[in-house]
Amino acid sequence: MTIPLKKPHLLSITIICTSLLLSPHTTYATVADGVFAYEKGNYQQARQEWLPYAALKNPNALYNLGQLSRMGRGTPQDFIKAKDYYLRAAEQGHVGAQRNLGTLYYFGRIDTVNHTKAFNWLSKAAASGDIRSQLMTGTMHFNGEATEKNNILAYAWISLSSQSGLTPAMDALDQLTLVMTPAQITQAKNLAPTLVSRHLSPDDVGLMVPQQDSDSSPAPNLNAPNLNAPNLNTDIAEDKTKNNPAAVPAPYATADNFRVQLASFSTKDAAQKALNILQGKLPDLLKGHQGHIEYADLGKKGIFYRLQLSPFTTRNTANALCRKLQDNNQNCYVVTSP
Repeated sequence: MTIPLKKPHLLSITIICTSLLLSPHTTYATVADGVFAYEKGNYQQARQEWLPYAALKNPNALYNLGQLSRMGRGTPQDFIKAKDYYLRAAEQGHVGAQRNLGTLYYFGRIDTVNHTKAFNWLSKAAASGDIRSQLMTGTMHFNGEATEKNNILAYAWISLSSQSGLTPAMDALDQLTLVMTPAQITQAKNLAPTLVSRHLSPDDVGLMVPQQDSDSSPAPNLNAPNLNAPNLNTDIAEDKTKNNPAAVPAPYATADNFRVQLASFSTKDAAQKALNILQGKLPDLLKGHQGHIEYADLGKKGIFYRLQLSPFTTRNTANALCRKLQDNNQNCYVVTSP
């Protein structure tokens, strides 16, 4: 006797296939496909890859869509929409989204500056090992922005960031060393390892849009707040023209007391190339300012070439230009002239 085979139930097959397609374990492959499209410059294709998985609350897809909206790639630039995507991912513990959400609040990209919300998200990301958030969290502790002013916590957070080779963090650490006692520095170093609860895994990073804002930007790192608070290095920032009249070469020249530092590079040629790009990109903004490439030997950390703009008589005038540069997605901070 022959037993007839039963025909498969089409509805059951459809349900099974759909559940497999939307399984959390299979969404990552498609998120990675979107990252691949993004890296090829196919931003609209990447967006289409991520949209259905963002609807399923996939945190990496939400973060990546936030990146597109923040940078205006494949969609009009919209900081409000970027915030909404970042927030949905950040609430699930996505570290990159927490960092960028905090940054939007810190610089007032959404509406007005909100240091309280900025610190809330940046400190969460910092505790998870995000080096840029560690730099900004430390800076906010130094400046006393939405948290206690505490040089020991500032040094501890920034030292964690500097261990990964982030140049602005290394520069900030050099400056903090000038205003702290050896005992305070030792206390901060002992405190630093206790501040981090976990680190981003390589799998997380591989599913995320890279952090840089622009391939042509000479300083693609996250924009950091001003690392030179008004009382930092004031003993060094005196008017250099008092005992050195040659510092002012012409009657209308500006004293070179402060500089705007843009980035550090491993070679002088790379620093010069970055300066040329920036001068071509923002000629009106840089008009009247001179580029400098300062050699810096940091011992075990290596040799760096610091790209700076001068001259500035006061810290306020240097800060004013730095803020304008930051509005144009250029990282910078103010230093005293060498």
